[in-house]
Amino acid sequence: MKAKIFLNINLLAGALLAIAGCSKVLDKTPQTQVVAPNTNTSISASDAENLIAGVYTTYRGYDFGLEFNVLDRITNGDAISDNCYSGGDNTDNITLDLFTANSLNGNVARDWKDAYGIIGRINIAVDQISKCVDPALSATRKNQMLGEARFMRAFAYFDLVRLYGKVPLLLQPANTTDAEALLNSTIVPQASVDSVYIAILNDLWSAKNTVRNVGATSTRFTVSTGAVNATLAKVYATMPTKNWDSVLYYANATIPDYGMVSDFNFLWDNNHKNNSEAIWELNYEGYSVIGNWIPSQFLGSDWKKFNTPSNDLVSTFRAEGDSIRLHASITFADMTGKWTDKYWPLSSYPFLSKYNDPSNGTNDFYMIRLPDIMLLKAEALVEKGDIPGAMGIVTLVRARVNLLPKTAASADAARAVIATERRLELAFEGHRWYDLLRTGKAIAVMNAQKDGNGNNLNYNVQDYRLLLPIPQTQIDLNPKLVQNPQY
Repeated sequence: MKAKIFLNINLLAGALLAIAGCSKVLDKTPQTQVVAPNTNTSISASDAENLIAGVYTTYRGYDFGLEFNVLDRITNGDAISDNCYSGGDNTDNITLDLFTANSLNGNVARDWKDAYGIIGRINIAVDQISKCVDPALSATRKNQMLGEARFMRAFAYFDLVRLYGKVPLLLQPANTTDAEALLNSTIVPQASVDSVYIAILNDLWSAKNTVRNVGATSTRFTVSTGAVNATLAKVYATMPTKNWDSVLYYANATIPDYGMVSDFNFLWDNNHKNNSEAIWELNYEGYSVIGNWIPSQFLGSDWKKFNTPSNDLVSTFRAEGDSIRLHASITFADMTGKWTDKYWPLSSYPFLSKYNDPSNGTNDFYMIRLPDIMLLKAEALVEKGDIPGAMGIVTLVRARVNLLPKTAASADAARAVIATERRLELAFEGHRWYDLLRTGKAIAVMNAQKDGNGNNLNYNVQDYRLLLPIPQTQIDLNPKLVQNPQY
């Protein structure tokens, strides 16, 4: 049977991992038990290649990937945080920004649907590629494809667990044998957060032994050992029980394969795609192939755009004397008479402008780049007691934008320095909210936010708001889902 790459899947299915406990081992062979596939039908080598190509298209494309992995990554990572206000007039964005969103929020529903849409297609690809016995498909290539798909599944679950907490763990395609089998394989309860992280680690451990080395990939979108190692570092820095030895181990495994470009502006000029510091980069060729339309939501004067840079972020750039990164990230323009805004004077209105080609759709998006992992290594060094080593890494990142070194007299001071450096280096790349969450700073930072006149914004963030609600549409479809507390 010809493989079908672009299936519309609303109820996605799989088996829960039958594993227990949370390992602190740096590296091990995955011990995953799953329900057997529905059929033993083998696809051709050509079909297998089409399937993995379809996974990549899904991950960056129009149906699920572009909104989830670019638009909403910036909204969730920057607008929910202290980097942006919601901007525009979209109620879903505004309530996320103000911490008043409920289970009917459209973004909340879309992100769940899109993430599981991606996972569903990956599950089909993994199942069918695993069963391919065509001799034209070498064992090495087959394992590469499986590793690439499992990596992308792990990353989707990493996003889900950070956004929603406990989520259903679906690792096999839906069982379509009959209606009862379909229901049993799709209507499943949420797995614990620890179980989701174990599944993520299993996929990543599997992938890192099979995907290609960094130098063997044609673009930085193709999953490489560098992307896997970098993600392992990020996962270990985020899990409820952090493992700083593992963060350091995987950061050290990642960093030697990459190098920062000489000019920060090269990252955003569209002339240096797939550059030396890109670890995992979503590539966009333009609308004739797949175009990145997301910059049109942030830049332009035809309507009030989304994700307006915050006063606090702009003030932090200026307090650091960080002119290069400020002006690479934010453009100020006179919008007098265009609209109203309670945060900014229209005579000097800020736009998010790292992504600067709304007309042609050619802006790539960095899912992971080198300074992210360098600064995670700096965090790990602080936790291991090496503050001078951590500040040395901060100095390297700052030197590119002509800023002087930083010092820290204590671990807390070092953590604050690194947090600020990550904020300015990675602004509008979808990291800030997750940084605040994993470092335990989200509530204190957000409740201290002020407008441009020094007035407190009164977010009044409560503990339960650190997770999004489970979408009501999903609870209606799946009675085994339990709403996150207090929503």
